[in-house]
Amino acid sequence: IIATVIIAMAYQAGISPPCSVWDDDHKDNQGKILHFAGTSIMAANNPKGYTMFLTYNTISFLASLSTIFLLISGFPLGKKVLTRILMVTMWVTIIFTALTYLLSMLAFLHVHRNSEDGAAPIPVAALFMFVFLCAVAILFLFHTVRYLRKILKSSRIGHQDV
Repeated sequence: IIATVIIAMAYQAGISPPCSVWDDDHKDNQGKILHFAGTSIMAANNPKGYTMFLTYNTISFLASLSTIFLLISGFPLGKKVLTRILMVTMWVTIIFTALTYLLSMLAFLHVHRNSEDGAAPIPVAALFMFVFLCAVAILFLFHTVRYLRKILKSSRIGHQDV
């Protein structure tokens, strides 16, 4: 269910980007088109941020799609390797969904950067992302250490039998 919801979120974010889209074509005084109707406002105002947004959103979408594919393909979920692959895929999905959310919020705040009301949430959003990524790093480290201990333990048992 979670992977399906994340796919829907990523799809919606892809077709309806942060800060909306231009309503009409806009030309300068010489008649040169500055932007076309239906193109992303964020892409025009913050191309680097928009590229990052699309990258993170696409990774989130594909990782979630991969999770669903693994679940419905009939692989035996009792296998530890497949369970770990699913876990890592969901971690990637959740991390990149959070990064997409952060970039979306920063895009909205970028539009209102001159107002006093829009200035405060930027540090809060950055702090949230920092705490979230630290928690993910701790979990990743925990699982890595646990996995390495298991490998070392099994290799010691294998050497004792010889």
